[in-house]
Amino acid sequence: MEEKFHLSQRCVAEALGTALLVLVGPGSVVATINLDGLLAKKPVAFFSGGDLLGIAFAFGLVIAALVYSIGKVSGCHINPAVTFGLALTKRFPWAEVPAYWAAQVVGAVVGALVIWAAFGHSAILAGMGQTSLHAVGDGGTHLFSTAQGAIAEGVGTALLMFAILGIVDGRSPGDLAGLVIGGVVIAIIMALAPITGASLNPARAFGPELVEALGKGGVTHWGQLIPVYIVPGVVGAGLAAVFYDWIAKPRLVVMPIGEAVTHPDAPVHAGD
Repeated sequence: MEEKFHLSQRCVAEALGTALLVLVGPGSVVATINLDGLLAKKPVAFFSGGDLLGIAFAFGLVIAALVYSIGKVSGCHINPAVTFGLALTKRFPWAEVPAYWAAQVVGAVVGALVIWAAFGHSAILAGMGQTSLHAVGDGGTHLFSTAQGAIAEGVGTALLMFAILGIVDGRSPGDLAGLVIGGVVIAIIMALAPITGASLNPARAFGPELVEALGKGGVTHWGQLIPVYIVPGVVGAGLAAVFYDWIAKPRLVVMPIGEAVTHPDAPVHAGD
């Protein structure tokens, strides 16, 4: 009989996984800002290509590790948008979605709190590794519009969802799941981080934002949270899941004539 983990076990795994994702991902942003001395260049810190690559790899590697460590327990969603996409395509029960979402949000907040505890007030000054529309200048003028940010997050999360469904498909080599998912996260971050920070995860966006506010930091982006990081991510994941099922599920469109009229020969009995 197949093992099935209790919902409480799976929620703890989701909370732990999301906490570790936030600790290592946004934590690497805070670490980079501190190591490079970018805090002295306030109010806006720009990353070099090398910095961005290092941060992207931090996200990708921790996700790969989590896929292999808690994937067998909870499925390693660690992302409300992924949970939504799986539920929308009947891969996950709707009744358990609220519990998973709650666990992921709590985990994201806990991960951000650990960053704050580890780095102290410098984490708050560094913005807690929040994601936001890329800004420039002392006034923080946005280089990209809310619509552009929404498109980037929606497309990025859709690509992530599409890759996840592709590699966990029973016809794909499952042993590579962690590497493929981690790798595609690295690729998406490298492509879209200059626009929005490439959150690709509503919980990841919310946790650092909340802790930044609790620490009374001056860098908050509450107005961007819903239109850029929550709605586009959830919608993108849902659309990607539906599209994957449409494109990847074999469908009988035209039945070859030979198969339609050919039947197995009837058994021949002695004396017939």
